[in-house]
Amino acid sequence: MSEPRRVATGPVLLLAGVLALGAADAFLVAISTGIFGGAYNAPALRGFGSLAAFALLGMLLDAFLLAVLFAGAWWLGRLLRLTDVRRIAFAAAIAGFLPLAFFVVSHQIHRIFGHVVGIGVLLQLAGGEVSDAAVEAITEAPGAALLLAAAFVGTSLAVHWAGRAAPRLRARAVLLPPTGRGLAFAIGATGVLGAAALLGSARNEGLARGLEHKASGRLVGLLVRVATDFDFDGYGMGSRPPDLAPFDPARHPYAREVAGNGIDENGVAGDLPLDFRPLPPFPAPERPAAGRRPSFLLIFLESFRGDVVGLRFGDREVTPVLNALARAGASSERAYAHNPLTSPSRAALFQGSIVPRGGGRSLIDDFHDLGYRVAYFSGQNDLHGNSDVLVGYGRADRFYDARADQGRRTSRTTMPVSLQVSSAVVLEHVRAYLAETASDPRPLFLYVNLVDNHYPYQHEGLERLLGVEPVSRSEIRPENAQRVFETYLQAVANVDRAVGGLIQMWEGHTGGAPLLVTADHGQAFYEAGMLGHGQAIDETQSRVPLIVDGIGGVWPEPLGLYDVRGLLLTHLFEAPGRARFELDPTRSVFQFVGPLEQPALVALRGATGAAAFELATASARDADDSAATPPAAPVLARVLWTWEYWQAQSAAFVASR
Repeated sequence: MSEPRRVATGPVLLLAGVLALGAADAFLVAISTGIFGGAYNAPALRGFGSLAAFALLGMLLDAFLLAVLFAGAWWLGRLLRLTDVRRIAFAAAIAGFLPLAFFVVSHQIHRIFGHVVGIGVLLQLAGGEVSDAAVEAITEAPGAALLLAAAFVGTSLAVHWAGRAAPRLRARAVLLPPTGRGLAFAIGATGVLGAAALLGSARNEGLARGLEHKASGRLVGLLVRVATDFDFDGYGMGSRPPDLAPFDPARHPYAREVAGNGIDENGVAGDLPLDFRPLPPFPAPERPAAGRRPSFLLIFLESFRGDVVGLRFGDREVTPVLNALARAGASSERAYAHNPLTSPSRAALFQGSIVPRGGGRSLIDDFHDLGYRVAYFSGQNDLHGNSDVLVGYGRADRFYDARADQGRRTSRTTMPVSLQVSSAVVLEHVRAYLAETASDPRPLFLYVNLVDNHYPYQHEGLERLLGVEPVSRSEIRPENAQRVFETYLQAVANVDRAVGGLIQMWEGHTGGAPLLVTADHGQAFYEAGMLGHGQAIDETQSRVPLIVDGIGGVWPEPLGLYDVRGLLLTHLFEAPGRARFELDPTRSVFQFVGPLEQPALVALRGATGAAAFELATASARDADDSAATPPAAPVLARVLWTWEYWQAQSAAFVASR
């Protein structure tokens, strides 16, 4: 009778675990983030080289994670007095379950809040609506609780079956359990190589983002950051961006600059000059001009690219209403969102500020003080993004948003980030309000937000005004970029028609009072490998329409949404006229991606282009063309000093409260 084979279980289990974990991870990362195909708001891995690097580096990181978890569970199994095969089964089950739990919960959060928000972001953010959203994510993820129960049962069954199978296994093979030395070597080798791999991928945004979505990538990244954070300021030499002053806790990548102290706290652009002052938002007058007090309509569109106004699809105008309005009034070709996300843009518009403040004065207060009644209608959930305290819509005389009509929503869910109703529903409420207040002699400030062309750019209430067969959600892929864009244009055409209906109502109520049309941000359609908004500040994502009718004055360009409040309060109350948008080569718009305290990207957009600096990779570039010549050092210094100035202003306000 032959001797039983001797099988080293460590290498076998590690290889099997890496393959199984990598497959499960790739599947859930793919469906939750779109990293392999470029889904909504997700940078994509491109080309065989990037995909191969993701697979190989991911396997290395997973090997480290599995080795750590197996070692911990192996030690725990010893405390539980499990022997031979049972202990191996217990450690293998625990090591396989924990990463899977991370994947499932992370995927659930991405499904609810979108691809920009993940577990890491939710853990960093606190307070207000975001904390409520985190709680909601947990309550909306009952699968996590079920997974815990399934894991407990599964681990128990694995140990039980292993015990029953042990006699038969011994007759065929001798299972050599992992040794302490072997586990230590596996952890050390994969940890060092994984850390090197993670640091090496830092400058490839798609690859780095993909690895950060993995449980193993997050663990190794955390360990590298902690291990190199010698001064305990929260940043290490292995952070993205790295801490270039690892032994000085007052200096790190996002440290607040103290102007004129001779120290470069954040390691970029030198010390902030004491006398540096960036161009502020266009100032609002202390007291608007005496004279006329016309009613005023502010139309705010969702995800509306500036370049679609005037665009033709075949022989049809995509936006005939807005085109006619631009011809009758005036239209800007250099209006931009400073932060291409809905909530910051809306707050900047209402407060006229780069750094909107909770409870700050807004257009609602301006018009109230001038004797206006204020009505606010939105097709979204405007509680999202703390807009209640940043916009102050609770102070409006009449308020409506999508929360009041959840049963008539066009979105799949009622989640705050996605809830929306059609333009038809919004205009129904506007029509009722105008009829109800027809005899009120006071001038009216009316705000209306229309959202039908939001992702996924199609719902049952939209008509095929351009004759386009809309893509389904599953068809929204890079290879269908043109069809996706055409679906979006058809949604834009529907919104344009809704604007026409709204203006018709407005003229009937006021006789043709002044109005302004703009949007929160643009939308990318894979032009730079991404679908959506909020992760770049190029023309597709940050340029917005700005059309005024019945308002005169000179409106300098380029201008940001934060300039509109001051310009509006300066010119609305003057004698009627036609606005003139005039290029001013001395002006620029400050833009950034992410929170001002820790932005991913900062830029200044001037008359001839946009100079940008990406903090994660410490690289300078043109915001619209990454292949263009990087901005000169003096230009780049002004970009960074502008960010540092406003960052300090924001911090000073928080400290004063």
